[in-house]
Amino acid sequence: MKWPQRWGVLDEAGDVGSAEGSSRHLVVAVVLTGDLQPLRRVVARARKRLGKRLKDIPELKAKITPARLVERLLEDVVLQPVEIVAVILDKRHVRCPDVPEEQYRRVFAQAVRSCLERYPYLSLIADKRYTQRYLEDRLAEVVMENLRGLSGQAVWRYEASESDKALQVADAVAWAVFQKYERGNDRFYRIVRERIIVEKMIKKKDWLTLGADSHRSEAE
Repeated sequence: MKWPQRWGVLDEAGDVGSAEGSSRHLVVAVVLTGDLQPLRRVVARARKRLGKRLKDIPELKAKITPARLVERLLEDVVLQPVEIVAVILDKRHVRCPDVPEEQYRRVFAQAVRSCLERYPYLSLIADKRYTQRYLEDRLAEVVMENLRGLSGQAVWRYEASESDKALQVADAVAWAVFQKYERGNDRFYRIVRERIIVEKMIKKKDWLTLGADSHRSEAE
């Protein structure tokens, strides 16, 4: 049996750490599809709706884009043949690692694993989070550790969201899921709910088995 190649875009909502003012949740969302080009066209159409405001918004970031426009964007997204994987960490229920960035790495890794369990040939574009190569390498280590035992192949690269419109879809989806868990507002989540194939809340037992030594120093 020939398995289909699956493409995906990945972004997160929320932050890492446990300091006062930090979010309670961290969400990583992946939008999977057989072709990213229709998602880019969806964003292009959404941008046209901005009219004269277009020059003031170089990219569609859900948290600063008018709510009705985000709704229209998400409504157009779910008309496409997409699937959504969402992994949610409730930071109140796990101990914050010595290196808070490990929270993002582990949630990212679980999202990739959830996709690969369904599609063994996976190519992802992730919103570029790091400017230093060693941080990207550290993320790759955590992901590969958590893919042990799975067959297939997952590859990913990083792009700035303003340079690839499809990533702006992932931003909107991650934000919609985040609003549900962080704010108790499911207005946007309800739009994409029908396309969600995985909605995984990381529990304490999952957190302890997500691999990678959380005590490693970033300077190593």
